[in-house]
Amino acid sequence: MNSPLRLGFDEQQLAVSEAITRFCEQHDVETLVREQHAHFPTDLWRQLAALGVFAPAAPGHSDSGGAVTVCAISEALGHVVFPGPIADTFLALQVLDGSEFEAILCGDVLICVSRSDSQLLPLGTVASLFLQVEDACIFRATPRETLQPIATLGGETWARGALATGETLSGAPQALTLGNLSQAAYIAALGLKLLSNTAEYVAQRQQFGQPLGDFQAISHPLADCMIALSAAQRIARAAARDFDELGGDHLSTQQQAAGAIRSARRAGLMAAHTCHQAYGAIGVTLEGPVFHCSRRLRQLASLMDGQREEQLLVASAGLRGH
Repeated sequence: MNSPLRLGFDEQQLAVSEAITRFCEQHDVETLVREQHAHFPTDLWRQLAALGVFAPAAPGHSDSGGAVTVCAISEALGHVVFPGPIADTFLALQVLDGSEFEAILCGDVLICVSRSDSQLLPLGTVASLFLQVEDACIFRATPRETLQPIATLGGETWARGALATGETLSGAPQALTLGNLSQAAYIAALGLKLLSNTAEYVAQRQQFGQPLGDFQAISHPLADCMIALSAAQRIARAAARDFDELGGDHLSTQQQAAGAIRSARRAGLMAAHTCHQAYGAIGVTLEGPVFHCSRRLRQLASLMDGQREEQLLVASAGLRGH
């Protein structure tokens, strides 16, 4: 008889998650992310890296954890809306080595990962290293021109400009898979935080002498969001266990990770829309209680990065099932 699939975190992973939560409370990360288009907090990023959060799934650092630990870390950071290229950092550590690896690991260098032919470069104005992802391959890249800063919905300043691609880097399958797992875990946790805040609000807010949460038009959509976000979170954790057991380049692991990120994006957008409806106008004001959550959730969940590759992987999993 097969043993049951356990999707909870072990004591070490929970301890890592709790340490990240304490760190973010001490540095008042929530106040930071409420500031729209703030300068990227490079010092805070280095301090986060100093905790060892990026080591777990990097080659040669298996003693620090694995993909499940990456999910635990990404969930903890998503719950506090921590800024920065979290998933892309895990991705980059799979394909870079030497001094570049060490500089990213300790937070001294920020990575920018561009997808396909897009000229939208995440944190391109502050990044020192650039990677290009195209057709499931990862290339070194350098800017062709001076990058132009642009404001984003999520509150960070990105850049627009063209990249010139260089050598192809090995390790792309596991790197892309781990990046998808981290991003899915982050989005699901962020969506659950937004949902929790909304549930508290509708339990207190009165309408016609009753809490808003007593109305089915409010409570049922929120329940649907809970189901979708929880499912996405569990799909990511299950895929992470496959990553640790089978490897990130195994087809079934890639398929599950692709399913996880697609599920997380869909559930994230559903949560942002539903929670805004529950809050009304206050939900989309800069000074409101949850816009710092929903704006980043909408940005991450709306990105079309890797959609073609994900669709092919999910479709191939369906064909194999028949």
